[in-house]
Amino acid sequence: MPNQIGNSGKSSTASKWLIGCGIGCGVVIIILILVGVSGYFFIKNIVKGFEETEAIMDTLTERYGRISDFCPDPEGVIRAGRLEVFLAVRDSTAQARERLEKAMRILSDMDQGDQSGEEPSPHVLTKIKTGIELVPLIAQFMKSRTQALLDEEMGMGEYYYLYVIAYYSWLGKSPADGPPFEIMDEDDEEASVVWRSRRRERLEERMDLTLRRLNRQVLPMLYNQYEKLTAGGVPGAKEEWRTALAAEIEAMESDGFRLPWQDGLPEVQEASLKYYRARLEESYSELVNPIEISYGHR
Repeated sequence: MPNQIGNSGKSSTASKWLIGCGIGCGVVIIILILVGVSGYFFIKNIVKGFEETEAIMDTLTERYGRISDFCPDPEGVIRAGRLEVFLAVRDSTAQARERLEKAMRILSDMDQGDQSGEEPSPHVLTKIKTGIELVPLIAQFMKSRTQALLDEEMGMGEYYYLYVIAYYSWLGKSPADGPPFEIMDEDDEEASVVWRSRRRERLEERMDLTLRRLNRQVLPMLYNQYEKLTAGGVPGAKEEWRTALAAEIEAMESDGFRLPWQDGLPEVQEASLKYYRARLEESYSELVNPIEISYGHR
């Protein structure tokens, strides 16, 4: 009985981090058979990776608070020093991100072949092996990013905020970016593994789910920002900025699918970002995007 309880606890920890990974159904069956042969060690290693990430995230949360606790600079500016830290975290996770991208490209090619009815490529064993390795690669990336945040002294909330503002609100990247198979949280309250092709009819649904989640996470940050701005502790803050921030908060409250500043960044924020455009563009990964905006602590 104690062993059963222990295993249940580990599964619970992993379940908070595992997000669905889908590839063609026929290959999934083969993968599941192969995993079943050495499943104990496979699952044990995955669980260990997510447990390590969970422990680092606990430290990060104790130090910097939850994602929604983050308060952007009340004057609206994004300090160059914080952008440098953000990009340092991106640089630290580049290798793990590239390995994950490579795996997703392999599986994307397979998924496209399945949907088009084409014959499988001659490298099907490589794709099966990659399918088995995908979740551990996700675990490795998450651990790498969480450790980099701790090392560089940036909370998950600040990272999340800068990611959304820089890539979505400013550079116009789509929150729906990702591979042609779904990496998803089937239930918004408890993550689970889902193997499913990313069909066209589901793209709009996935976009809506992502936008709602982003809205719920970032809106409290803007509340924090406005509260600090209007508390009297920001002498010299421009009335124009206060009015713009209040209007953006109202717009996000009335539209649960609205991204922050989706109609255009205020001048103070755009001026902060424009010198970093090339580095931000270079550091963005369309395929890994769904992993970037997933999180284990709500």
